[in-house]
Amino acid sequence: MAAVLLVAVLGAAVADCGGSSIPVISFDPASACTTDGRMAGAYPDLEAVLPTSYLAEAPDSVDSGRNCTPEALGTLAAAAIDEVRFAGATWDLGGGTALTVAAFEADGLTPALMIEFYETTARANRKTEKLVSSQARVGDRAGRRLDVLQSDGTGQTIVAWPSGVDGRVSVLLAADLGDTRVLAALEAFAAS
Repeated sequence: MAAVLLVAVLGAAVADCGGSSIPVISFDPASACTTDGRMAGAYPDLEAVLPTSYLAEAPDSVDSGRNCTPEALGTLAAAAIDEVRFAGATWDLGGGTALTVAAFEADGLTPALMIEFYETTARANRKTEKLVSSQARVGDRAGRRLDVLQSDGTGQTIVAWPSGVDGRVSVLLAADLGDTRVLAALEAFAAS
């Protein structure tokens, strides 16, 4: 999503926003979901719910897509989710620091399922040194947070919270942003 979204959790994955490496490919968003794909403008309704600025800057990239293969869905497939649509806005803040705000949508999708997806991906990464999963509050909504420390000293934070629309989950993915800036970003994006 700018990921997504369902790409590897860490490092470049945060910039990509997701779980499996989804190349930017054009596809017909109105067709049945038989392959994974993403591109700018695929799902404009989801892209429209994304923030348009962070620290008064427009995102470096905005795109959307879908995942429907078991490989891309990972643990979501085990939860009987057979298709996830996503949109993401990504800011490259330089020096390996990045921020992505994403919206995921699927019947039955919850913040806990999204964090489980990212946690499973992080646990499988041989560079993961430490994982901490916790409760989180985003505005007045209860969510889940995952902090990941890699062996090279880099850190990622993933926070998932309900968007207020059934089956839609908002996700913040931050690479080396630091807790103070993560909390400030969550406060800024609490309405999404």
